[in-house]
Formats: sequence, structure tokens, C-alpha cells
Amino acid sequence: MPSLRPSLNPRARPASRGQRGFPPTAPIDPLGWSEIEAGVVAGRRIFPPTRRDLSTAAVLLLAGIAWGAALRFAGSLPVDFGFVLFLLQFGLGLVFVIGLVFQLLFRGFNVDRVVIVAVLVLGGGALGLGTGPTVPPAVTVAGTYTFAPTLPAVRASAGALSCEWASGRWRIGLLTTIAPIAGLPTSHTLKANFLTRQVELADGASSTLLALGDAAVAPPPDETTRGPGDRTGAIALDLLQVNLASGSSEVNEVRGTFRWTCPGPPPG
Repeated sequence: MPSLRPSLNPRARPASRGQRGFPPTAPIDPLGWSEIEAGVVAGRRIFPPTRRDLSTAAVLLLAGIAWGAALRFAGSLPVDFGFVLFLLQFGLGLVFVIGLVFQLLFRGFNVDRVVIVAVLVLGGGALGLGTGPTVPPAVTVAGTYTFAPTLPAVRASAGALSCEWASGRWRIGLLTTIAPIAGLPTSHTLKANFLTRQVELADGASSTLLALGDAAVAPPPDETTRGPGDRTGAIALDLLQVNLASGSSEVNEVRGTFRWTCPGPPPG
């Protein structure tokens, strides 16, 4: 028998038969702002973790391991691939920091959760740095060279050479004369770095001749260009900015042809 007592809210309408016994439908809120305002997200405890929490933690840990492994691999590359390491360090690092800030601003300032995210990613990164792949290190072998300067009354000289195959063992990275080159006003040691495209001829005292750029490692006229993995080659030296002690033997430049022969890197 229905109650004869009037309703406290005269505007309220009785629920229809199809809706009786069901709670009202919650509004659609994909970003979860209503939960944050109600304190649901901020008030939910971390422990015990849900299945979704464990899945997210596993993904963050694996992402950190992949990041660290990529950093380890990029760090073992030759110096001319240094921009890859810079992008991994600065680029991804900046994205990670921005993500943590967004987590604080838009998820109710849950500092504990942000700390857990940082620990998982950075911990995985540490594991990746210790276990990630690397490119084989550079290998140094002994070679020979001849140097024919264009200075008058100076004969060509020859000697032993230290050949460093670059990381990855696919091309010559650095050539260094073991003993100073004779026949110049002062004995000089030559270093030709094909990775940085720099040639330096110095006597360890007051004389330093330097060349930078593609011209520093360019072959002489009528010579073929040195390619990856070549064990022999020639460089047209054109080194300026000499600062020798004043005297009759003072020169202002050194020009000549430097030819080298190096065996391949040892196998393995």
C-alpha cells in the first residue's frame, strides 16, 4: 500500500518501473577530473598494487633498461657519431623530466608515484648501462709510411706508423708516426685523425702545424680517394701556421705527400 506521507521534495518524480533499483548513470569523464576533485585518485593507496600498477611498473622498468642499453651502445660508437649519444642523453632525458612534471600537475600531486616512476626508469637505465651491447673497441696495429716534402734539398723520409682502426673495425681512424719525421728543420710527429678530419704535425716544443676539414685528409692530385677499410692511402699535406724559433731554417709551411700502409685489424 503506497505511503500517504507527502514527499519532502515536491519536484522529485518517482522512478519509472524500468529504472527502479539502479543507481544514476555517472557522467563520462575520460580524463578522470571528477575522481581527482573527489579525492579518489589522490586518496587511493599504492599498496596493495593492482594488476594495472604491476603492468605499468614492468613497462617502465623495461623502458629504462632499453634507454640505458641504447646509451651504452651509442657511447661505444666512433667519435663522429657523438650526436646520437647527445640525443639519447639530452632529448630523451628532457622528455622524461617533462613527463614527471605532467604527472605531478595533472594527477593530483602524487609525489610518491612520481618517485616510484623515477626509480623504476632510472634503475632500469642503470641496468641497461651495465649490460647493454657495445661496438668492439678500436684496435692498434703497426704500419709503415713515406713522406716526400716539397721543400728544396729535402729527401723523402720513411718510418714506422701506428694505425688505429676505428670502433667497429671498418676503417682507419688514426695514424701516428712512431718516431719523429726527419728532414724538416725540426723533427716532427704527424697525427692524422680521419674521424675528426684533422691533421697535426708538431715537434712537441714551439712548432705546431695544423689542418682541419675535408682538405686535411684529401688525397693528392691524380690519386684515388681513400675509402672505408682501405689499408693503404695517401694524403696531400698542406700544413700552415708554423711557429719555429727564428733562424735561417725557419719555414712558414710544410707541403708534401704522406703515403701509408697498414695491415688489417686482427680477427675477433
